[in-house]
Amino acid sequence: MSEQAIRTLLVEKLAVRLKRLGLERNDLTDDLDLVRTGVLDSLGFVDLIADLEQATGRQVDLERALKKAGATRLGSIVELFNA
Repeated sequence: MSEQAIRTLLVEKLAVRLKRLGLERNDLTDDLDLVRTGVLDSLGFVDLIADLEQATGRQVDLERALKKAGATRLGSIVELFNA
């Protein structure tokens, strides 16, 4: 799956949550931390990763990925599935 397709999927998955917080799609920058900003809580983040795994057909080692600084930033998630 291309980087753009992953980004589009993320925007679709997060659209309702963004709207509740008064955020727009343009606010989804690579450095936006989805957990620290309150877009997702920890369980929501795990659910998002599971949804992306299903959509992309790619399994990721979430425990290892979370050890990296900034793992819950949008750009890091895209990189995780685009690698």
